[in-house]
Amino acid sequence: MPDPAQQIAELRATLDAADRLYRLGEPTGMSDRAWDEALKQLEQLEVEHPDLAADGLDTSPTRRVGGEPIAGFQTVEHSSPMLSIDNTYNREELDAWVKRTAKALGVERFDMVLEPKVDGVALALRYEDGRLTQALTRGDGTKGDDITHNIRTVRSIPLQLRAAAEPGVAEEDEPVSIPAVLETRGEIVMPEDVFATLNAQREADGLELYANPRNTTAGNLKQKDPRNVAPGLRFIAYGKGAVDPDPFETHTDFTAALKSLGITVHEHEDVVNTADAAWDWIERFDRLRHDLPYATDGVVIKVNRYDQQRALGANSKAPRWCIAYKFAAEQATTKLLEVNWQVGKTGKLTPRATMEPVFLAGTTVTHATLHNYGEILRKGIMLGDTVTIEKAGEIIPQVVSAVAEERTGKEKPIVPPDACPECKTPVDIENDARRINELASHERKVEREKAKAEKEGRPPEVIVPPSPLGTEDETARYCPNPECPAQFRERLIHFVGRNQMDIDALGEKTIHQLADAGLLTTLGDIFTLKDHRETLLELERMGEKKVDNLIAGVEEAKSRGLRRVLAGLTIRHVGTGGAKRLAQHFGSIDALIAADEDAIAAIEDVGPITAASVRHFLDNPAGQRVIQELRDHGVDLTEAIKQPTSAGADGRGASPFAGKTIVLTGTLERYARNDLKNLLEELGAKVSGSVSKNTDLLIAGEKAGSKLTKAQSLGIEVWDEARIIKELTGRTND
Repeated sequence: MPDPAQQIAELRATLDAADRLYRLGEPTGMSDRAWDEALKQLEQLEVEHPDLAADGLDTSPTRRVGGEPIAGFQTVEHSSPMLSIDNTYNREELDAWVKRTAKALGVERFDMVLEPKVDGVALALRYEDGRLTQALTRGDGTKGDDITHNIRTVRSIPLQLRAAAEPGVAEEDEPVSIPAVLETRGEIVMPEDVFATLNAQREADGLELYANPRNTTAGNLKQKDPRNVAPGLRFIAYGKGAVDPDPFETHTDFTAALKSLGITVHEHEDVVNTADAAWDWIERFDRLRHDLPYATDGVVIKVNRYDQQRALGANSKAPRWCIAYKFAAEQATTKLLEVNWQVGKTGKLTPRATMEPVFLAGTTVTHATLHNYGEILRKGIMLGDTVTIEKAGEIIPQVVSAVAEERTGKEKPIVPPDACPECKTPVDIENDARRINELASHERKVEREKAKAEKEGRPPEVIVPPSPLGTEDETARYCPNPECPAQFRERLIHFVGRNQMDIDALGEKTIHQLADAGLLTTLGDIFTLKDHRETLLELERMGEKKVDNLIAGVEEAKSRGLRRVLAGLTIRHVGTGGAKRLAQHFGSIDALIAADEDAIAAIEDVGPITAASVRHFLDNPAGQRVIQELRDHGVDLTEAIKQPTSAGADGRGASPFAGKTIVLTGTLERYARNDLKNLLEELGAKVSGSVSKNTDLLIAGEKAGSKLTKAQSLGIEVWDEARIIKELTGRTND
């Protein structure tokens, strides 16, 4: 009788070996069906013999099938910032960077690595003792979302690092040792064939097609249920994060080690030491990059030696030791046949061109964006024109210009809609803010000159006005109807989001499911779901626990307060910051409704454009219906009015935080980051996300990283958690 322990070990080894070859793009020796059957056999053995399977279970291939859906994503600080890269677009700029870098290093030449700039989703993978423990998105560069539960389902990412030589490496070469901590940064991409397969299935199912591989990848990685992550995603490592112990002296040393440990690195990589050699490599790669299975939009050039990278350092946005050369967008010409206006989630109407099919940058293109009506007029584009198109960032096709010399006289003007094509509500037109400011500035100058002339007893001088606003100054058309069917579901998804009403149990798929069932036809319907419990239980994947959590989350959301409501209503120009300022200034929805446009515009950091948008929403019948529905369902539409910053929020004297710029870093035990941020802002502080010479105070919790180091180098005052607790509790316990 077969030994179950031996069977488990052999099946794991077989599947691991197949996964390793899969990551290298080598033949695995197993069909997909054989791999699935072996996985099912292993899964059954692990269930039947849990004691035998316990050792190494967390890195078993069966762990890739995905666990239960999670409630939400935890935000985690990166071990070091994931900075963006400065771009260059021509040979001269590249040469200047090479000269500048050599001068800063005090050398004539230096080794630089060239590798493709992959157009994917940035990711940081952390391994501890060889086991995958964490996967973070790039986020804002200093912190990202923990998506480990989804990444474990991606076959191209090893769950366990294996110190073994790669195919083609001599067996006598010693395998790389695995550091206790190894973090690598890279891009996760969806190959073109995987993307095409997904869209073919969606087309067969009658669903809207995905726009492009990158956005589809990003959406897949943020699934709350790992079982819904698309198969076929690939991870390609490009850099180093935290490594301990760190024996690596160069980037190429590190990537060679990653490859030997089973992590995919760039197939195309080279080391050169002159600008001429770098340019030759870039030109060669430009000729072959369209044959790659994933999108690239340039080449990254980086200093190879890590000691030289450290010497060069970084500015606030990007490292000085690397630069990206971006390829010019590929162009083609075709005939413009039709223009349709699509309604987005904010109500924005975007003109979409339908053209004769043309092959461009690896795909056949029939549609492209025209941005807005003002852009159409500035470019002089007409229906029936031969137009030049290109792919912005190698992904999104856009119409660049009309080929006027090919006109026949039969071309017709493009007429923009005066009403929403979905709900027929009259559109709002938004004009170029710069031009609006020019006109407003002229009016102020005229008034000042009149006053001055009257005081001096002379006729006022004539101040030449700028040209009046024209249709070419239009930047957008909007449907102002918050109940417009074309944007309603996206508004629902936004309304329940983390920074708005924070109803975690109402994810995107659940929203669509409930809307399809007729349970969500207005925003207010969210707060009636408790009355439909039995109907909810009849829906697919809606068990008792999930329904109870959903209803509890909705009830809890009623007390979030006015600023969360305003942030969720998708009022143009009102984000979380603007919503907070409005709520804390007026204190209630009734006070805001009673305020005129000037009173709203007078609030710090609000201004006339936002004020006009807020007033328009409040005066619009659809907006009034939404507010009344929320009121009727018991949603709290009030907020504590912010006290002047010269005193504490408790009114007991000056706040020690008033007027100070404060940065938070590390993990705090007593306070959630957002809660502490809100509390400090209520006490008059400005909470910033980065340390600079203008920072007054850094509050550092456990595992404080580069922000602490930078603050210390700048001589900025640093408090630990005990100090901030003392200061805050001292104010509440006096």
